[in-house]
Order: sequence, then structure tokens, then C-alpha cells
Amino acid sequence: MSSEYIILQDTPHVETQAWEAAVETPTRKLTLALAKPEAAHPDSGFLTPNAVSNLTDEQVKVFAQFGFANHNPFSDTDYADAGVEFTQRYADLSMLSNLILKFDAFTLDQIALSKENQILVSILPPAELSQEYIEAVNGKKITLLCIDLLRNDEGCSVTEKIRKATLSEAGFQIALSNFVFPLADTLVHAPSIPYALQRAPELTQAVICHNGTLCHQPTAERLHLPWRDVISLCWDLN
Repeated sequence: MSSEYIILQDTPHVETQAWEAAVETPTRKLTLALAKPEAAHPDSGFLTPNAVSNLTDEQVKVFAQFGFANHNPFSDTDYADAGVEFTQRYADLSMLSNLILKFDAFTLDQIALSKENQILVSILPPAELSQEYIEAVNGKKITLLCIDLLRNDEGCSVTEKIRKATLSEAGFQIALSNFVFPLADTLVHAPSIPYALQRAPELTQAVICHNGTLCHQPTAERLHLPWRDVISLCWDLN
């Protein structure tokens, strides 16, 4: 594949509108976007080009912002070679994909651009989730997940354990990608969040909000907000 970027236009056009229609069609949900982080994290690629190539081989459409790879061991060209289509604007990613991955927290402006029932995944949770932030997420019925909340059997953060076990930024990037890939693969292919949680039960630890409801007890207690466990939210246990 050529290393030239496939550039999406900055203004709506027929091709982009066709993609938007495809995203909204129940039979075509295989879309994933990689958002550029706000800060210069040295290991913010989330998924390696090789992992992305595995997704595109599965007919998943993968989009990213220019500069996505500026601060990780790979380059935008590496991701373009893996089949990623690039755009300048986060708004395009939000329009074109049901699942967006971003290393750091999504901003309120990005939340405002989200479609209803979109899935947003980050490694790092917002430093201080505010009531305004939770209300913005729940207003769009966004499913918000934080991979950093996943714990191993000893109760340790999986991402922190990966970081301690790797000696280089490239090593961390590859190990992190190997961990995140099956979760992202499950989410992008799942017809619903309950289905994804059945396929990858560990994801229940990562859900902060789902379907207009706060599901993260520590945040709910800090902000004095109501919450429901995501399992009881997805399935009627009575």
C-alpha cells in the first residue's frame, strides 16, 4: 500500500456523506477512529500499525487525525500504510465512527460533537470528572470506558503493570497494543454493549457511563450522584 495519506475533506462532500450514512446503517458498524491526544504522551499510539492492519484486514474502516503518531514510536505514514484514512478534524472522526479511542481524556468540546450512543475509550481517565462532564456524556447516552481502570487478579492496574514490565516507549506501545487490541476488536464487532460485555467481561470494570447512566461508583460517591452497576443496567436482574 502506498504511504501517501488518504485525506478526508474538511467540508462535507458526497463521499463523506455516504460514509456517514454507512456508519448509521445497522449492517455496517465496523468503524474505529484514533483521536490525537491533547498532550505529548510519548506512548500514545494506543494501537500499533500492525494491530490496525489486523483490523483493516477484517474490513474495519479505521480513521485518525493528522499528527496522531507524533509522540509515539511510529509515524502517521506507518498508520497510513496499515490502511488508516486521515483527517484534520476531530469532528470528522466523530461523524464517521461509532468507536473512538484516545489516549487521554476526551474534552467537553469533543463530547459535544459526539453522536448518541457512541463509544469513547481512553487509557487515562479525566483527571477530575466533574458533574458537568458526566451530564454531557450522559446527555448523549455515550458509553465511556477507561482502560486504566482494568485490574488484574491482584488488583493492580493492568496498564501500570505493563509500563513497569517494559523498558522502552516502543516496548510499552507494543505491549499495550497487544492488551487493548482484543478489547477494541470486541467493541468494534459487537452489535451492542451488553454483547461486548458478554464476550469480554473484563470490560465491565472500565465502564464509567453507559446509556445515560453513571456506572462508576467512586465517581458517583465523590460527586454525590446516583449510579447503577453496568451489569444491572444492561440486564434486569430482578
